[in-house]
Amino acid sequence: MKILFILPGIGKKSGERYLKSWLMEPLTIAVLKRLTPERYETAFFDDRIESIDESCPCDVVAITVETYTAKRAYELAERFRRRGKLVIMGGYHATLCPEDAASHADIIISGNCEGIWAGVLNDIEAGCFKPFYEGSTSLDYGQPDRSIYEDKMKKYLPVSLVEIGRGCRHSCEFCSIASYYKSCYMHRSTADIIADIKTARNKIFFFVDDSIFSDKEFAKELFTEVAKLKITWTTQITLDIARDEELLYLMKKSGCSLVLIGFESINPQNLKQMNKSWSGKLGERDMLVERIHKAGINIYASFVFGFDYDCEQSFADVLDFSSKHKFFVVAFNHLLAFPNTPTYNKLESEGKLLHSQWWLEEDYNYGQISFLPKLVSPEELRALCGKYKHKYFTFGSILRRVPALFARTLNPMLHFAYWFINILFHFEVDKRIGIPVGENLDEDKL
Repeated sequence: MKILFILPGIGKKSGERYLKSWLMEPLTIAVLKRLTPERYETAFFDDRIESIDESCPCDVVAITVETYTAKRAYELAERFRRRGKLVIMGGYHATLCPEDAASHADIIISGNCEGIWAGVLNDIEAGCFKPFYEGSTSLDYGQPDRSIYEDKMKKYLPVSLVEIGRGCRHSCEFCSIASYYKSCYMHRSTADIIADIKTARNKIFFFVDDSIFSDKEFAKELFTEVAKLKITWTTQITLDIARDEELLYLMKKSGCSLVLIGFESINPQNLKQMNKSWSGKLGERDMLVERIHKAGINIYASFVFGFDYDCEQSFADVLDFSSKHKFFVVAFNHLLAFPNTPTYNKLESEGKLLHSQWWLEEDYNYGQISFLPKLVSPEELRALCGKYKHKYFTFGSILRRVPALFARTLNPMLHFAYWFINILFHFEVDKRIGIPVGENLDEDKL
């Protein structure tokens, strides 16, 4: 039996390349390859960088689905089903919205597939498979098998992805991760993580984790071991980690030079609405940011706009806050109503959703607002996101932040990453807006 893995793309504008900043190595596929018993033959298509060969000989097509890629995933699934192939779907969207995916697949896997993947394949081979499988909570999969995309590595960003854990102990109402993992956290063993790092090919690492400090004792143990490897790494954290100076010290000592923090908002009423008041009041927030910077760690700051107290002043305040702290990178994102999150359900009950299944709308574009904000129109919200991204990524802004970068780190890899990412974002601000979701991916990959 041969299994074909497919990673769908989001979409691209006609005649243009897929956005470079979206081309991280597909770690999910490497994990699936590792979980697949050796007796099965495997192949992989990455829809972001290559054409999908529908005539590829296979028996089973396994597609991982995110909300932004659902439309494309369903289209590809139907093509292969018309050829008589059995289609399996899993991933965040298939878990949060299984009824949406079920009509496009023969099998839906909800949750993590570790612990059940081999059993699903056995059932298929025996002709007794079920339409729905509930995943396990185990992350004991050993080492990802990146050989399945080794021939494509040059097309990905030069960053090695290493999974640390999944989930988060917080319950932010808009967050698909909180809904997916029900505000719980799990992690791999330290031994597996260290072995994974040692075999990775790129020298800058992204530790894939939604909240690496959800288990502080584990984090301390991990950082102590990682420090022995002399690597440079980045990850996602929540701002409250800076309240624990010991953890912050260990993180820096282990090679962390950059962290992504989801501030989401600096407006206390918005933070209360999204169930994130725990992230710190204004004075403490400044102190925590300065503590992270003083430790020599840069911040990729992410903000979300579209909550009930957001207007243009909210954007101006965030720009001032970001410029004051000279963040490495800043994201000005609009609120996205992921299905079956508390935010989605609230907007739906209030009649504010413009489309109940916005991810499947025929003319839906990346950056398009799918709901009615309270203080601005959908068009104004979208325009403001673009306007303030432009402001933060002007060449003047990039240059003004360089002295702060030198004060925090002399690591040449981080300096290269700073220029690479900021200049890339400078030119990609307009390119992201208006990308037709699920469209133009069958064109020749440029």
